[in-house]
Amino acid sequence: MISSTLIFQSEMFSDWIIYNDETHGEYLVTVDHSEDTCYCTCPDFQYRKQTEKFGGAKLDDNEHHCKHIRKVIQDGCS
Repeated sequence: MISSTLIFQSEMFSDWIIYNDETHGEYLVTVDHSEDTCYCTCPDFQYRKQTEKFGGAKLDDNEHHCKHIRKVIQDGCS
């Protein structure tokens, strides 16, 4: 099971820790509310999914989200 925990929130950013009970993996997802972008520290996102010039992906670009970003969006990152 993947769980998410909000660790920081401001008007511009929110940071979430995503924990996978099965693999014991832990990743950081950052949502930039002012730019409507998101970023994850997992290898899948870093090496395959990023689309923005300076890293990350648009929040509404579901095709380029890893499962950790999908979990944060599902849990209500806005």
